[in-house]
Amino acid sequence: MTVAETTFGAEKQTDLARRAAREFDSIPLRKQVQDDIQDDSQLGHLLDAVAHLRCAVHKREQETGTESMLYRELETAQQGVTGYAEDSRVSEIIARACATVIEDGAEWGRSDSLDQEHINDAIAEARQWLSQHTDIAGRLDLLDLVPDPPKCDGSSRVRVTFIPQTWHKGRLVPAEKREHFVVPAEDATDESGSLYDDGSCKAKQLWAHDNAPEQARDWEGPFTMVLDWV
Repeated sequence: MTVAETTFGAEKQTDLARRAAREFDSIPLRKQVQDDIQDDSQLGHLLDAVAHLRCAVHKREQETGTESMLYRELETAQQGVTGYAEDSRVSEIIARACATVIEDGAEWGRSDSLDQEHINDAIAEARQWLSQHTDIAGRLDLLDLVPDPPKCDGSSRVRVTFIPQTWHKGRLVPAEKREHFVVPAEDATDESGSLYDDGSCKAKQLWAHDNAPEQARDWEGPFTMVLDWV
């Protein structure tokens, strides 16, 4: 069951929960993410609002067509709420799910229902996600759960994930197929030794790196990059 009351909102909340969970490998973290997104009341209310805005946009289109200012304003409002719900709010829920796994994982490990190795994998993956999304972690006061980056000593390496993007219903969405490659740390860090921010111009410049696969260098559409220490 979801918190959303409209049929559209409930189906969308379930879909978002499933899609977000599939991004993770460890079963405990995957389950925590899916359950938390499914049960989040704020997300449910936002998706219900999207459902009502969709109806309003459709009604306005029937009354005035798609060229009227009122139609465009309603459509912009719908897109704004949709974007906030599917991107910002879902990311916040994932961050809190990661925090739950990190903080409660030790207690779970004492139970007979969860294997300690699976718990350790989930905690490591949760810390990794937070370290890749420090903007969200900072907004939610979770930076104390983010591991310190390793010192760049010349032998450190950075894993780069190239994520192609495509347009869908007026929004950029990540493609399912992604490319991974590894570069020396000095090619992906600033003067302080910190990784370039995910999706930043400097991170995106790595698409032309000598280690980048041909699929990345030949891609002509929009894309983003995610960096992580190896």
